[in-house]
Amino acid sequence: MNAVDYIGETDTIHIVTDTKDGREIETPIWGVVIDGVPYIRNAYGPSSKWYARARRAGHLAFADGATRYPAATEIVDDAAELDRVDDAYRAKYHDQGSALDQVIAPAVRGFTLRIRPDGS
Repeated sequence: MNAVDYIGETDTIHIVTDTKDGREIETPIWGVVIDGVPYIRNAYGPSSKWYARARRAGHLAFADGATRYPAATEIVDDAAELDRVDDAYRAKYHDQGSALDQVIAPAVRGFTLRIRPDGS
C-alpha cells in the first residue's frame, strides 16, 4: 500500500503533525482521492490545531499502524477543484449524516489541502 491507496481506501485516516517543540500528534480525520490526487479538509475552521501545525510546517505524515507516509501539503483555492473535493467527500462518506454536512459546508472549503506524497 502507498499513501494514495491508504487515503482512498481507509474511512478514517490518521495524520501525524509536529508541534513546535518536536512532539508528534496523531489525529483521525477523513480524506479523499480524486484521479490519484489525495485531499484532506479541516471541518473545524481556524481553531483546528492539526490544521495550524500542518500549514505551519507545510508537511505531515499519514500513519497506518507503524507505517508512515510523509507528504507535503498545498492549499486548494480553485473553485472547480473544491467542488470536485466536495463531490468526493459526498461519495465516500454518504452515510455519515451531519458529520458529512460539516465537512462539505461552504465555510470550510477554504481549509482544503492537496496532498503530495513524498516520492511522487
